[in-house]
Amino acid sequence: MKTEAEIRRALREWIVQTNGKIRPEELNDETPLLERRILSSLQVMDLILFIEKLSNKFIDVEQLKAGVFRDIHAIYRNFFESSGDPEVRG
Repeated sequence: MKTEAEIRRALREWIVQTNGKIRPEELNDETPLLERRILSSLQVMDLILFIEKLSNKFIDVEQLKAGVFRDIHAIYRNFFESSGDPEVRG
């Protein structure tokens, strides 16, 4: 299992690579990803697949709530922290 730091780093690297315009130093765990248009709605679908691969868990997109992709901190909290049902927390 990957550590929290490894997961957060992997998410940042994926976002920087996928966006293609943001530099790594411009992205931190609280940077608003959708609000700043760092990720498009199409890229969010790819992000879901990446999160599933990284977490080895299926994400039921029908159960997702607003805010789960707000920033890297929210993504980690909603999909990687061990408590609760990660795909439905907001």
